[in-house]
Amino acid sequence: MSSEAPTTDKEPELTDEQILELEQRIKDEEALKIPLVCQDESINTLEEEFKGNEPFLRKVKNLSESSDRIRKCRGDGNCFFRAFAFAWFESLMRADQATFQSAISKLKTTPDLLERAGFQKLAFEDFYDVTLEQAELLPQRDPDMLLASFQSEEISNAIVMHLRFVASAYLRIHSAEYEPFLVVEMISIDEFCAMHVEAFGRESDHLQIIALSKALEVPVKIVYLDGSADQEAAVHDFSPDQEISNSVKPLKLIYRPGHYDILYEKC
Repeated sequence: MSSEAPTTDKEPELTDEQILELEQRIKDEEALKIPLVCQDESINTLEEEFKGNEPFLRKVKNLSESSDRIRKCRGDGNCFFRAFAFAWFESLMRADQATFQSAISKLKTTPDLLERAGFQKLAFEDFYDVTLEQAELLPQRDPDMLLASFQSEEISNAIVMHLRFVASAYLRIHSAEYEPFLVVEMISIDEFCAMHVEAFGRESDHLQIIALSKALEVPVKIVYLDGSADQEAAVHDFSPDQEISNSVKPLKLIYRPGHYDILYEKC
């Protein structure tokens, strides 16, 4: 009688890298089911989304007292940059001439910013040209045309990439100020920018938000939904400086773990 233990067929264990690839593939497949930028909708849709999550639901209900609409963006890792870009362009459609021209002038300085940070013109000029062209067209656009542009992958992704490069350039130039934030990660600001800012599809955190706000002189207000016991969602303000914060209405985004959308205050 054989003393050998019976063998069983076991599925080979996945490596951490394979697990991450699988999770990303599932995420990408789900993301493709919605447009890059959606039509705006009632904030009540968030109540439906979080109906089984009391801490989130409580915060959404309190938030609905001041905000009534939300515009969702595809959860493809680019949602912060895409939400920022759309909200910024949308605000410029309603802006006075002086505010609009100031924004265009600031956008026109970004190639110099990128070159000072070491980027080659060949790497960013196509993305910049698309971004500037779309921005300069805003006075002739209506909301439907703006949405159609941001639902075009060619246009929308070019704008996202230009803003990624802008944020990266700002961080690289101001590395002495921001590298201390990366002590835990044990990487340089250049490594962080290459892996987490310039890479298409990588999610964004506070450094990307700070950098883009400062580089373009656009204040941003982000409402954070989380599972804390607080009654209301925390709000974080990102502003280039106090003077700009006092004179320019901030873009308003809403964040829940891993995702940013655009939030609209009640008129």
